[in-house]
Amino acid sequence: MNNTVKMEFYDRFRCIADKCSFTCCQNWDILVDEDTLGKWKSDEKQSEAFCKNVKSKKRNRKTEYYIKMNPRKGCPFLNEKGLCNIVISNGDEYLSKACRAFPRQENNFGDLDEYSLSCACPAVVDIIYNIDGTVKFLHDADDNLMDNLLPEYKIREVMMSIMQNCNFSLTDKILLTFHMLLSVKEEPGMAAEIRKKYQSEEYLSSLTGIWSGIKIDNEDSFQETKELFLDIILNYKKEMTFRDYLQGIADLAEDEEIDDNLFLTQWNDFKMEFVQYEKLMENCIISKIFANCVSEDIDEMLLAFQVVITEYIMVRYSVFLKSLLEEKYCNESQPQTTKKVRTNNIIPYNITRDYIVIYSRIIGYNADGIREFWEDSFEEAVWEFGYMLLLIN
Repeated sequence: MNNTVKMEFYDRFRCIADKCSFTCCQNWDILVDEDTLGKWKSDEKQSEAFCKNVKSKKRNRKTEYYIKMNPRKGCPFLNEKGLCNIVISNGDEYLSKACRAFPRQENNFGDLDEYSLSCACPAVVDIIYNIDGTVKFLHDADDNLMDNLLPEYKIREVMMSIMQNCNFSLTDKILLTFHMLLSVKEEPGMAAEIRKKYQSEEYLSSLTGIWSGIKIDNEDSFQETKELFLDIILNYKKEMTFRDYLQGIADLAEDEEIDDNLFLTQWNDFKMEFVQYEKLMENCIISKIFANCVSEDIDEMLLAFQVVITEYIMVRYSVFLKSLLEEKYCNESQPQTTKKVRTNNIIPYNITRDYIVIYSRIIGYNADGIREFWEDSFEEAVWEFGYMLLLIN
């Protein structure tokens, strides 16, 4: 039996090619599998044209092959109209497996195959945005198989159940999920009992009641978010693909002439307004948990979840800054001593979508680098609960 689980909208995805605002043919390594390379080498007419644009890398004593990107970090096969010359001349079957697959993702757990889509593609985010309610998954799997899956798989099932619980805010669902993972890390031998507790509505409510009474310093929260944002985009804000999205908001975040108290007030107001995209962000988080948050190592699950939530934190803060710039909320005409920041309640969808795509690429496809950053910044890469609470406040 072919046992599968896939996102309900998986088969609806269609590449929009030259109409895409973010080409997937730029700014990352594109793997060329050996079957595709062999096909290119055996092509009598085009072998040289294909293979001169391939480079090799040694990794763990194994040779891997990648597209040799041009000086603008773009694929040499991408033409000026945003179309792939390989597809134009030879069809999709001549593409590498990586190119044919993106943004599709596949996980395999023994006899079970899972299929999802990456939010690093704007067409995928558009699909998620238009979902009515929470994202659903289509199961075509033997019940006995599902019952006998690894404990780590069952932990992920509880994570997704919490994130899809409509009785809690997105902030509380993130905290509940993280708290459960930390509990399993602290007592791995009690994982089954912990999973059962976090399936209880009464227990979840008792936890949210505890931290709802914790007083968070809004200024500390805002400053911590800003510092995390500036650290993460440091190596990306000048790259051509991301410059227009990151350089201006980085400059705004570092602008010492803006009244900090007023900036904080506008940030608090913005977070209330951003609730209009809470369902979109929630469904993106659920999609990413499904695709990335399962491992035999509980630390790996925690780190994968931190990556997902870091993307959410960065999207929200970046949309805030970009909205200020786009609508000219910075009152440049006033004297520097009275310079103000203004806001309203209109947040364009395209801005939110673009930052979801950007951070899915910057963070989601550079998870190892983000983890190294955490290891350098903290005593260990796994966050303390209080730090998570501070960031998503």
